[in-house]
Amino acid sequence: MQEREPDHSAPEGAVCAEHAGRPAAFTCPRCGNYACIFCWHALSERCDACLKRDPAAAAPPIAWESHAGNVASRYLATLGSAFRPTRSAPAFARIEVSPALTFFLLSALPMAALAGVIPHTKTLMFGSSFAITIQGHPSDAEIALDVVRAMGIQLAIFAAEFAALALPFTSLVRAYAEEAKRPAALRTLLYRGWLLPGASLLFFLGLWMLPPGPAPEMASPLISFVLMAQLTLNALLLLSMRASARLACGIAPLLSYTVVVVPLIIWMIVQWLIQRPAATIS
Repeated sequence: MQEREPDHSAPEGAVCAEHAGRPAAFTCPRCGNYACIFCWHALSERCDACLKRDPAAAAPPIAWESHAGNVASRYLATLGSAFRPTRSAPAFARIEVSPALTFFLLSALPMAALAGVIPHTKTLMFGSSFAITIQGHPSDAEIALDVVRAMGIQLAIFAAEFAALALPFTSLVRAYAEEAKRPAALRTLLYRGWLLPGASLLFFLGLWMLPPGPAPEMASPLISFVLMAQLTLNALLLLSMRASARLACGIAPLLSYTVVVVPLIIWMIVQWLIQRPAATIS
């Protein structure tokens, strides 16, 4: 027998506890107050006041910080939670930064390093259909040094792009959020920072997968798919930032968009500025 979902609807004639002029649509199961549609959070099933009071209780802890399962399963589960940015956002409202930093070092940095191998190596030419051609007659040591150099270039690019997002985002959240909730901004970027190099890595791997020769009937859909996947990962990072600002930091709805749009503009400017120097170095 299938269990019935709990009924959180408000009684007829009830008004919102926060907005006396608005009819209530829901009853918060946590505090019992009535909430209008603007004060109700469907995913966490609680009113806006309860979510602001204790956002961490509105979502299970980040899998990486849980003691259930082994390291690999917690690592993969934390990666997967990025695809549920709104549902997982309240869990960032905790003060521990060191677990997030460890996850960042194990996820974002390796992806950033790998993303630099294909575009920045000079001794290796990555062709279509996963082909690799050695350029000239380099020794194994020269190839290894070239790969390390390519990884270093991409790590520097990632550092600049990450800083372009992190510095303005954490600064703006610090200006508008309560002191106890400010670490959520940094935790969000450390746990979701892998989406940035992940998008670049996916793009270069997609180009490496292209079929050889003129085959537009195959190449065009693949390129479109790769570009769409790349945009999706970048969009997930921005959605995570906005959801964290709103649900974990308690920033007002309109202002939660502002604290994301400003870093986005700075990030786009930094991306444009580093494209030509990066191409010159590589």
